[in-house]
Amino acid sequence: MRTAISLTFAATMSLLASMSAFADDEAPACLSETDLRHLVNSGAIVPQIYAFRTAHSQTGGDVIDASLCPKDAGFVYRITTLSKDGKLGRVQIDAVTGKPMDVH
Repeated sequence: MRTAISLTFAATMSLLASMSAFADDEAPACLSETDLRHLVNSGAIVPQIYAFRTAHSQTGGDVIDASLCPKDAGFVYRITTLSKDGKLGRVQIDAVTGKPMDVH
């Protein structure tokens, strides 16, 4: 178990290091679908579908856009939803825990 955690941590740090070369000064670049799948498969983050369900329950809207981005020492799903009455919702979900962090 300790080896799996160490490998997951090493893979996560490697991804963060490689992304820093492409990040601008204000906001780090979000991850690709390939990177997202790797992190989900390694168990480092919750699957995107769980974040989508949480976003829907928080805003009442359907997901129209989603990104996985680095934040602090972890990752965050940045999700935009659209409700039936045309209102946009924005939610940030902690990708490690699956819990909402910020809802607009």
